Amino acid sequence: MKHLKRWMCLFSLLLLLTLAACGNTGEKGAVVTPTVSPTVGVEESLAPSEQPSGEPQASEAPAATQQPAQSQDRGESSTAAATPAPTPKPTQKPAVKATPAPTPKPTPTPKVNTCYLSIECKTILGRMEDLTPGKESLVPSDGVILSRKAISFEEGESVFDVLLRATQTYGIHMEYEYTPGFGSHYIEGINNLYEFDCGAGSGWMYYVNGTKPNYGVSKYTVKNGDIIEFKYTCDLGFDL
Repeated sequence: MKHLKRWMCLFSLLLLLTLAACGNTGEKGAVVTPTVSPTVGVEESLAPSEQPSGEPQASEAPAATQQPAQSQDRGESSTAAATPAPTPKPTQKPAVKATPAPTPKPTPTPKVNTCYLSIECKTILGRMEDLTPGKESLVPSDGVILSRKAISFEEGESVFDVLLRATQTYGIHMEYEYTPGFGSHYIEGINNLYEFDCGAGSGWMYYVNGTKPNYGVSKYTVKNGDIIEFKYTCDLGFDL
């Protein structure tokens, strides 16, 4: 009897396990059943294609076409905004042509002319008693202080320029003063013989080519070949 009870218990236990297993199989079948829904979903999604072809609904077609266009416009605008402005090219200035330096013209050599100059005080020899005392030694025995000499001069120089050059060249004393009223130099003394040294009408006078000019030594322009003579007078030139 004990063995029978044990077997009955085991059988009951096996039966319960079998029923439990069957119960689990039924639950799994309930879970699998929803997998058929995709088929239904496919049929529902395919349902519009079975409808007669016609014009698409106004609300759907424009939405499908306009959205990409808008996104494209945005893309273009963003692309345009991101594109940097072109860097302006520097303006090239035209090349400055070098101006050729002008060929220097040769300086013309001034023409050198020649004149002839002499200085004498022969009139004093006949008036030695009227000469200022102490100046007798200044008067040469022949009365010639400077015999005729060739003096070079440039174009435009005056008698004064020639006399000054000659006295400096030969070491002869000369004293002069410029007189603005006459616009010329006045010869006061040569070889330390001054005006009034041999009477009230004494002094120096000059001649060019044998003629006495009526204007100052600075006013007379020397010409090539001129013969210039400076003479001391004791009587305002009447003794010359």
